[in-house]
Amino acid sequence: MPKILRCAVCLGLVALAGCQGPSPRSHIEHKPVAPLSATHSVAQTPPAVGWARPEIQRAKPSFASVVSRLQDLDYLPIAHAYIHGPDGRRIRHDAWLWPVPKALQRATDAYAWSPKNPFIRGAIVQFERVNGILGPHGMSEGRLHKAVLRALFAQTAKKDPWAYEWVYVTKSSGTKQPEQLHIWRHGKGWVWHTLVNTGVLGSTPDGTYLVYQRLPSTTMRGVFPEPISWGTYRALAGQQVPQWSGSSLMQSARGMVGGHPVRWVPYNDPGILWVNYFDDGRGIHYYPRAAYGFPQSAGCVEEPYKAAPVTYRLLHYGVPVTVSGARFSHRDLRTFVQ
Repeated sequence: MPKILRCAVCLGLVALAGCQGPSPRSHIEHKPVAPLSATHSVAQTPPAVGWARPEIQRAKPSFASVVSRLQDLDYLPIAHAYIHGPDGRRIRHDAWLWPVPKALQRATDAYAWSPKNPFIRGAIVQFERVNGILGPHGMSEGRLHKAVLRALFAQTAKKDPWAYEWVYVTKSSGTKQPEQLHIWRHGKGWVWHTLVNTGVLGSTPDGTYLVYQRLPSTTMRGVFPEPISWGTYRALAGQQVPQWSGSSLMQSARGMVGGHPVRWVPYNDPGILWVNYFDDGRGIHYYPRAAYGFPQSAGCVEEPYKAAPVTYRLLHYGVPVTVSGARFSHRDLRTFVQ
């Protein structure tokens, strides 16, 4: 082979060797380039100094190891467990590291021990925020994506700096007790209570969620479910309204919420203060009303002006939020389970 051609092939090999290391700014898994096929002896030349060996692909951590790591870093003070009933049957009863309110224990036992569990997702969101990680879509999602797994098992992973908190929203359906929001904190007990408004026609569903986005001020847009008669519902057939006030996107003017016919009334409200989003656009926030303590919202948990900033200061990302129709009694202030 001519000398010039041999030099060109050698330079090509060196260039290929320098491309094998994974880019520090990319998550793409690089594969080694197949060796050049040639009959000339130059093809057998050993790789140049600096050849980057392909990284050994490590197996994805198991769900059990992720949970164990979150527990070690103080983000998840719960262990999956069972107790035996009088008849010998195993009963789901996840174990907390310390006594908790009965309502919190019931909420914990209501969800499967999986990556979709709201308490586990809340722990992941807290970890993301403390360690400066955002999800692939720019907000905390509570998902086990690559950036979370890489940071979670790194030696530099930071522990949870916050005391564990839980939000309990009681709708008190069918009782004279007003709707309320309560905050429980480990080591302090119940630290905050305030009157709130939940959604009309049950549009704030029961369940446990997690605070995934916090904004001191934002604009909320959508449609409010205004209850109507069946006659009005039939008269609205085929009519459309904007998806929010001022939008060019249209939707049906009527719908059903909780088995009740409704007319969708578009809204576009700027300057909504002290917002903690917890479920698919529903949030805990200030909203001006003449009174509080009964359903009035489109699905959010509305607070009075003086109470909302207190709640906002107390909460942080990943805090579980349980919405329940149960009645909150004074016994809840002192009743705990281990």
